[in-house]
Amino acid sequence: MSNNTIKTDIIFSLNQNKPTIHHISLTELCKEHLDELAGELRLADRRELWACYRLPAREGLALCARRSVKAFAFFYRGKIGAAAGIEPLSLLGSQACVWSWTGEQVLNCPKSFFRVSQVVLNYFKQLYPHLYAACDERYETAQHYLERLGAHPCGNKFFLAGPETRFIWYQWP
Repeated sequence: MSNNTIKTDIIFSLNQNKPTIHHISLTELCKEHLDELAGELRLADRRELWACYRLPAREGLALCARRSVKAFAFFYRGKIGAAAGIEPLSLLGSQACVWSWTGEQVLNCPKSFFRVSQVVLNYFKQLYPHLYAACDERYETAQHYLERLGAHPCGNKFFLAGPETRFIWYQWP
């Protein structure tokens, strides 16, 4: 059994316990996590949420969670650091949008956060093999993160809820 398989198995057992990978624990995202993360979101994530949905942080996070077939909360040393989920284009299709919103806590564990993000992304790929994401063109850190996770920018930049920023499409091969 490869190391990647072991990590994937950990994700599948989320309902049984709270696994810890690289000092980050994962659990299914719930309302309490959204409340906590909304107060911890990094400024760039707040701006991107507003540009996407024209909603304050808490409401934008809740919208993402509602649309998702699966969403996780990432905790580092007992504090929420991020949330990530997957929104399918169609429940019967093979395409889905990946989203991730980060709090200040990820700055304390960037390597671990990236490694756990890889594990979660691999799990999402098992659910929906054709993944894409949209990223605010102002948010260079997020662009770099997506590219390190193997996503490639594609297509023309586009506007979502308002004209203050354009978004870049990313997709995974």
